[in-house]
Amino acid sequence: MDESYIESRQNDQIKNLVKLRERKHRDRQKLFLVEGLREVEHAIKADYTIESIYFCPELFSSDAHNAFIDHLRRCGEYSLVRLSNEAFVKACFREGPDGIIAVGHQQSHSLYELSINKNPLLLVLEGIEKPGNLGAILRSADGAGADAVLLVDCVLDLYNPNAIRSSQGLAFALPVVCVQKKELTIWLAEHSIQVIATTPQTETCHWSLDYSKPTAIVMGSESQGLSDYWLQSAHHCIRIPMAGSADSLNVAAATAVCLYEVSRQRDTK
Repeated sequence: MDESYIESRQNDQIKNLVKLRERKHRDRQKLFLVEGLREVEHAIKADYTIESIYFCPELFSSDAHNAFIDHLRRCGEYSLVRLSNEAFVKACFREGPDGIIAVGHQQSHSLYELSINKNPLLLVLEGIEKPGNLGAILRSADGAGADAVLLVDCVLDLYNPNAIRSSQGLAFALPVVCVQKKELTIWLAEHSIQVIATTPQTETCHWSLDYSKPTAIVMGSESQGLSDYWLQSAHHCIRIPMAGSADSLNVAAATAVCLYEVSRQRDTK
């Protein structure tokens, strides 16, 4: 494809990049922003359709950035737009930009289209509020070998720029499905998946259960924790023991602890 150049920060494409920071514009256009070499590479690897890649060589922080753009030029599959420093700085949304921004098309995943293996590990998130936590959780879920992440009553969206950044692009590595809790409960039962709810209000430690069978770990919001719905419908409730004054960990840290316990048990059996 042809390569173009934009110098003015008042260009309509630059203005639209700024708009895409907001969810209403992302949802209306069915597009999303992803900034940074590593993050863009993950989006491409996950087969997201990339509409355009914007770059500013003056901001490249390594030879890998030049090599990446040269590779894209050779393959000829992407619309490349070189930006002036001034235009790029207006378009970017994070401090210390590395000179690469992409615009991609959103994907949607249906619960009943989800492909899982015979012994899945699923992560259910109820009401997560902070983009940074969502991104960190998605990164941990990928690292621990989760098969999918299911968002229940989530006020955030996967394509929040801060969530993508916090995940270091691994938000694209796993299927993420938005679902209603009752629909999800039926689906989990149909697939004989044990439901494990996390709460400080139980005596069962997170390491004491058997996770060798199909498992869904359910984590609650930062402020409210899990709703009674999940606490009452789960097969088991678990807690992470706390030795200090705090009664619980940050939800991103707690999720990592629980997921890696599942991974540890399965790796040793």
